[in-house]
Amino acid sequence: MKLSAGEVGTGLLKARNVTAFLIYGPDRGLVRERADTLAKSIIPDLDDPFAVTSLTEDDLKADPAALADAMAALSMIGGARLVRLRVSTESAGAPAAAFIADFDAGTLTAEATLIVEAGELKPAGKLRKTFEGSKSALAAPCYSDSPGDLAHLIEESLAAEGLKLTPEARTRFIPSLEGDRSLARSEIEKLILYKGLRGQRADGDDEIGEADILACSVGGGDAELNGIIDAALGGQSALADAAYHRALDAGVSPVGVLRALQRRLDQIGEVHSGGGVQGAQRLGAPRFGPAASGFSRQCGLWRGAALEAARDAAFQAERAMKHGRAPVEALGGDLLAKLALRAERLSG
Repeated sequence: MKLSAGEVGTGLLKARNVTAFLIYGPDRGLVRERADTLAKSIIPDLDDPFAVTSLTEDDLKADPAALADAMAALSMIGGARLVRLRVSTESAGAPAAAFIADFDAGTLTAEATLIVEAGELKPAGKLRKTFEGSKSALAAPCYSDSPGDLAHLIEESLAAEGLKLTPEARTRFIPSLEGDRSLARSEIEKLILYKGLRGQRADGDDEIGEADILACSVGGGDAELNGIIDAALGGQSALADAAYHRALDAGVSPVGVLRALQRRLDQIGEVHSGGGVQGAQRLGAPRFGPAASGFSRQCGLWRGAALEAARDAAFQAERAMKHGRAPVEALGGDLLAKLALRAERLSG
């Protein structure tokens, strides 16, 4: 079964008798948001290890039966179970396609719901065709918000806190966020915190102007963030560490660095999933000069299992930051160090 792009927002949560979901598209932030919303509708506590199993490409390469085993496992304490799989390429999704085919044929059982997250997939690709052709599975495309959709998201989120954009701020802010739902969410939250929550602001201070956008939006610190990410993904651990701590001293948020890292990994993933350099540039990848050369080198280093491992490490760091398991500054620094060391090994 399949949903149209316009049906995904509500269609995923209304789906019935579905064993597996494939959520895919070029906007990885939107894919992740849709997958998280769906997952929470199935298992409210996604940190429950008895109810949620997360698999990576490396897991499936090490043990081809890992997906089938996870799907067949019974809950130790009763209740629903969920299996999540994030893939970076069409070929990496082959085990999920094989599982659906065998499940439909009656040779495999399922005691859990499967959610697969992927980038852009070609219509003729096996993963997408298998999910679309199955009565027990559902494929849901996630394409970038239109300017109108993005404007609605921003204005609705701000209005919930009694805030609104001036026309000048609207013109500057909205275009800078097109093509990345996770970036949009992050920047909206940053604006709200900058202005203050409802009840925390002075009377009448409910308008966000162009000066507010310039003070805290994504555009102001791009060069600084790119320097950190380029060093980490390029295998320059000492440079990455020094740039990271300079940024922290200047007031840059560790969460902002993490978001920048996730965007860069998504841009690299776009190159490998078929979108090419042009597709990555639509997501904000550098176009010219040394920055573009560095990005090309990063694409050569980070591919397949290595790219998926980096994405998973960033995902786990984000989860840890949200749950306060350690100082966010330390979590961010540890992640950058691990990625830089991995890049050094990949460079050979």
